[in-house]
Amino acid sequence: MDRPTIEAQKRPDLGTRSAKRLRRDGLVPAVLYGHKQETIHLALGLTDVDHLLHDGSRVVDLHIGGVVETALLKDIQYDAMGDHVLHLDLNRIDADERVQVTVPVVLHGLCKGVESGGILDHLLQDIEVECLAVSIPENVRVEVADLDIGDGIHIRDLEAPAGLAFLQDPDSLVVTVHPPVAVEVEEELAEEAEEGAAAEPEIIGQRDKEGDQAEDDQ
Repeated sequence: MDRPTIEAQKRPDLGTRSAKRLRRDGLVPAVLYGHKQETIHLALGLTDVDHLLHDGSRVVDLHIGGVVETALLKDIQYDAMGDHVLHLDLNRIDADERVQVTVPVVLHGLCKGVESGGILDHLLQDIEVECLAVSIPENVRVEVADLDIGDGIHIRDLEAPAGLAFLQDPDSLVVTVHPPVAVEVEEELAEEAEEGAAAEPEIIGQRDKEGDQAEDDQ
């Protein structure tokens, strides 16, 4: 798939006021760094940035004054409401370079355990992977249709695409199916009842009565 391209311009001024002016003019401040080269402060068109984020692209070709720089989108800063992009961090890369990134975990399928009344618990929302910069997946898809109550899927159970490696603990739990809440409560009550029966506390009144009986026998 072709990489998206964005026309970028070097920022003549830095600072908060300059950044605010750029945003008013429909531009997004950004910084490009990496590969032991010069750090460049840029301004990108808001429309281009919106398209880039909407498409889920992580690698982009930046056209900067006749020079093309391939970069990995490393960080996005939003406003307090999470609606508007305030700043982008871009890391220089080579197309054949292996990179470490975080991608979302997407669950797929109608879970058997949920149909039986269980509760699906999606524990790992994102996962760290290493792969070629040009082969970053949009997400990691996890099939949950066969999961029954009490079942779970760990990272070690996932099938990694060719050329991709999962970086987190293989024993990390991605998703599991809990029993219905009512069942859990019933089981807890049953356990408490069993523990209470096993303890069989001595009744003080009964002990005193037995002691009095022993004295009478003497």
